[in-house]
Amino acid sequence: MVKLTTKRGTAVEDINAEFGKFTQAAQKLQKERLQVSGPGTVLVTHRGTATIQAKDIPVVSQPSLKGQKITTKRGTSVEIL
Repeated sequence: MVKLTTKRGTAVEDINAEFGKFTQAAQKLQKERLQVSGPGTVLVTHRGTATIQAKDIPVVSQPSLKGQKITTKRGTSVEIL
């Protein structure tokens, strides 16, 4: 379950599914799209003010967050992932 903060931080919604660009499925889909588009494809970035070629995008793996500490509850509590 994911808790999503909405309405400028005054409301919290519980969501029962993963979402966003950080899920494994979304990252896999992004890699497939870059492979299909080809290395010479030019992508627009930074609100349309810059460009980058698809072949220049680095492949970075996500490190494991197991054992990392995060602060919660306005910085008064610490949880270990």
